[in-house]
Amino acid sequence: MNKILLLEDDKSLGATVCDRLSAEGFDVIWVCDIKSANLALKKHDFNLLVLDVGLPDGSGFKFAKNLRSSLTIPFLFLTAQSSAQDRLEGYELGAVEFIPKPFVFKELLLRIQHVFNNHKHLPQIILCADREINLDNMSVSDSGGKITYLSNRDFKLLKLLIKETPRPVSRDNILDELCGSDQFPSNRIIDNSIVRLRQILGEEGGKSIRSIRSVGYQWIPNMKVN
Repeated sequence: MNKILLLEDDKSLGATVCDRLSAEGFDVIWVCDIKSANLALKKHDFNLLVLDVGLPDGSGFKFAKNLRSSLTIPFLFLTAQSSAQDRLEGYELGAVEFIPKPFVFKELLLRIQHVFNNHKHLPQIILCADREINLDNMSVSDSGGKITYLSNRDFKLLKLLIKETPRPVSRDNILDELCGSDQFPSNRIIDNSIVRLRQILGEEGGKSIRSIRSVGYQWIPNMKVN
């Protein structure tokens, strides 16, 4: 059973979402503040975090940012702050979804199911030059044993390129996958993720991400560049 941490300070909304997700077969732990969320994360292993942004003891954005270095599970935001800048900030932090309030429960359910479907049936290990990509825990290990954990956004991009190989993936398709087709993010989101991934994969492994001018990017594992 998939376990969800729901961080929502609106008691009426939190109780409703918790009850309805539980009725759909999810194991839900509902907390109302960041302090309680941190305690829950120490006690339980979650498959998804559903985070409000405006909280009594801080910001959901800041909470996600503080967890980013160690967080290897997907998270989404529920928030009344639905401006383009707010959405961009959420996606920049690596959120897999950004759902503005008010929302229809069916939409939330479908997006949660979409997240879980996208995280199923992944191969465990992919070898790339002197790196080992672990798609189960979203990490990359080098030959010396150093482990780097990917952000949710970088992981989604790497997974997309690997899944579509040898087909090139356009920049528009990448943006749709990372940020949703109804968003208007900057292309810097892609460029920054590509730079980070190439650095993490190393000099040789980074060459597996091939830039195709006027198209996008292509995954060619262990490709040789003369």
